[in-house]
Amino acid sequence: MSDTYLETIRTRYDIKDYVESPVKIPDLPQEGLVLIVGTSGSGKSTILRKLGHSQAVTLSPCSTVIENFSTAERGEELLLASGLRSIPTWFRPPGTLSNGERHRFEMAMAIDQGIQCIDEFTSVVDRDTAKSLAYSVRKYFDSNSGVLYIASCHRDIIDWLDPDWVYDTDLQKLDNRRVLHRLPLPSAAQVQKCGHTFLSITI
Repeated sequence: MSDTYLETIRTRYDIKDYVESPVKIPDLPQEGLVLIVGTSGSGKSTILRKLGHSQAVTLSPCSTVIENFSTAERGEELLLASGLRSIPTWFRPPGTLSNGERHRFEMAMAIDQGIQCIDEFTSVVDRDTAKSLAYSVRKYFDSNSGVLYIASCHRDIIDWLDPDWVYDTDLQKLDNRRVLHRLPLPSAAQVQKCGHTFLSITI
């Protein structure tokens, strides 16, 4: 290819040299379910790498799905928690899984292998599957401690996943959603009858 003609193209279309914009690395919480959300190219993956937790799931493609886990008991627990509830699927090779099945499987494997960062969460699945998986992850995390960072360009998962924290890479803003989880519910003694049709609730 002619370098001279490349320069002609650059000049014709006013092409400038690409300069990568620096990504602001936020000070993220060290516990809880943390969602990093934003448009593609806004720095989500870079933040995960800078956190030092960016790892790939290690799979053994020649074995069955459940044989990839540290123990069969752990595999059963995490596959159910991730919403992959078709038991016959557990005894197939990972290479035979659909996109939705594989995404759930890799989510379960990441937890089993102690991976604390999940990139491109629900990016390769339909939204019904995304909703189900997000609910499953929230339910599992409610009964476990630690920290899990999840990055996604899909904002619809915020309500489904119900994370403790949301960092928006477009706005460079961290929202604490734990306060929503901790709003106290009124006790029976705090609910007082007023007249015949109205209730006064004191929180």
